[in-house]
Amino acid sequence: MGKKPRVVLAFDFGLKNIGIAIGQEVTGSSETFYSLKAQNGRPNINELDKIINEWKPNILLVGDPINMDGSVSNMKVETDKFSKFIKKRYSIPVALVDERLTTREAIERINSKREYLDKRYLDKHSISAQIILESWLREQN
Repeated sequence: MGKKPRVVLAFDFGLKNIGIAIGQEVTGSSETFYSLKAQNGRPNINELDKIINEWKPNILLVGDPINMDGSVSNMKVETDKFSKFIKKRYSIPVALVDERLTTREAIERINSKREYLDKRYLDKHSISAQIILESWLREQN
């Protein structure tokens, strides 16, 4: 019997904003969700709890900030703290996903579709999270 398809929640971690995207493995689809405001990388826990409880993800993805040359970025320490926090708080597996160039790709997507998109879809943080999720979904196949 095959593995049960999972609901996946992806995060583009930032100190001021944390982008979120939701997806699932059945169709390999992903959607932007929105961004949570954060203070020094700490989101509003009540908002995050609400999202986790509503969507009941089976796995959480966090963008892994690796430099273009493969070295560890300064942001990695903060991202690792966030990853450990959500894994402990929700008891849901967490996977790190290489996020190199996701912000650049998110801005390119926004610029190419700006005139067609509703303003809520112009959030580079949630689009970056969607790109992280899409990358992970491609790796699963």
